[in-house]
Amino acid sequence: MINGPWAFQPYEAAGINYGVAPLPTLPDGKPMSSFLGVKGYVVSTWSKDKALAQQFIEFINQPQYVKARYVATGEIPPLKAMIDDPVIKNDQKASAVAIQSARAVAMPGIPEMGEVWGPANAALELSLTGKQAPQAALDNAVKQITMQIEAMQASNQ
Repeated sequence: MINGPWAFQPYEAAGINYGVAPLPTLPDGKPMSSFLGVKGYVVSTWSKDKALAQQFIEFINQPQYVKARYVATGEIPPLKAMIDDPVIKNDQKASAVAIQSARAVAMPGIPEMGEVWGPANAALELSLTGKQAPQAALDNAVKQITMQIEAMQASNQ
């Protein structure tokens, strides 16, 4: 199963015993990549106290507070400096996410990405279960994604 850190809490709440590992290395020796989504903080143009808002963002992103947030919530730290912290390094889930994040590509922040997941997941399932050859499954997914994005864009005009 391929999933992300957002799934950890629901799996645990359901009593599912699971492990986490980075995606494997491909036959050409390169590690598999994935998309990386991130959370961000912004200071609004209309903020009455931009300097204070900026200070707050800087404060909550200091390593000791990022670590405290991880311990309290399980939210994987977004700071590269935290990867080697023993609390992260010794946590199988957090360590695997940190390794995979270093191999990831930033996910485009566009509405069209919503049209990718269904066909991509179907292609993965069809190929892994042997119901369809990988290339055929991926070709079909690309066609479906393209059609859905074109329909989405046409409806927005």
